[in-house]
Amino acid sequence: MKTKNIDVDITIKKIVFLIGCLCLVSIIVFDILNSDTYNLKEGWPNFSVPYIIRSIIIFISIIALFWGLVGHHRPKLVISENNGVSLERVGILMVIFISVIILLIFIFDPTTFNAISKEDNIIEWTSSKLLFGSCFITTFSFLNNYHVLKDSKLIRLSLALLSFAFFIMAMEEVSWFQRVLQIETPKLFESNGQHEMNLHNFATNYIENLYYFGAFVFLVVFPFIRFLFPSITNNNYLKTFVPRPFIGVICSIACAYNFDMWNIIFTQISFYGSLIILCVFTIFSSVRNERYIILFTILLITTSQILFLVNGINFDRLWEITEYKEFLIALALFIYSWDVFFHIKKPLVSSINTADY
Repeated sequence: MKTKNIDVDITIKKIVFLIGCLCLVSIIVFDILNSDTYNLKEGWPNFSVPYIIRSIIIFISIIALFWGLVGHHRPKLVISENNGVSLERVGILMVIFISVIILLIFIFDPTTFNAISKEDNIIEWTSSKLLFGSCFITTFSFLNNYHVLKDSKLIRLSLALLSFAFFIMAMEEVSWFQRVLQIETPKLFESNGQHEMNLHNFATNYIENLYYFGAFVFLVVFPFIRFLFPSITNNNYLKTFVPRPFIGVICSIACAYNFDMWNIIFTQISFYGSLIILCVFTIFSSVRNERYIILFTILLITTSQILFLVNGINFDRLWEITEYKEFLIALALFIYSWDVFFHIKKPLVSSINTADY
């Protein structure tokens, strides 16, 4: 009888999951049918009744999707795998501190907030340096531990691809040093959005949405999947590259940095999805201090998103907030690359200890 009840419960949650997916797909299709680029249009947040109803449907659909996905799984969440000071807790607390500072500057000194995010200023250059740092760390992981990874061609290839991807992202961020080296824009690049030596401005809206939503999937959803299905860690490749839950907590903060792209469905999916994933993390967290950290993160991203949406007059440029979003994503990728490095280094330490013994 008990087994039958469990089977019925699983069936119901599968149905709920499918309904959530169907609702989200329906809204995307509806957006596309209204206009070819309607679902990717940027502008002032729309708080009209139809848009509010649309947002509520998106929110409820995501709750249904994740509730159905959780199903009968009851894993325990432990963010830090080490006692005392750890990359996990330090990383989360550092990003929380930075985001609180950013929020305070936005509210109390919007002039500075706008100034430091302009082209070739602190935020943009820090973003590129973090991406270059991620490139260096993954390249170093590949070269320094080559003898450890010699039997795993897939891991070596993935590290090389990650390093290459980080390098391209960093160079695109600074337009391949065009302004620094004062290079005249080649004719091949004159037709892009900003007339600069970069590729992403040939299709800014599409590439921006792909980058932001891709960051949400890789850095927030994948850690959630890893938490939900611990058996993933039985595979060494997946254990190496699928981000751990603490990365999901870190990158969820970036998903609250929205203003001009708020009306886009993928933006709302990322924000609401991050919020719900953090709520699930809170429910299953088995360490009290870590539960408090996640709860504070939920409060932070909710407060941040509301303040950004209702204080649009604080922005000099409509897309100002995206510079900070890209900075926080780059910071999450930098911390992720360190985590990959430490994971690869562990087998090396173990093998040395075994040899000594």
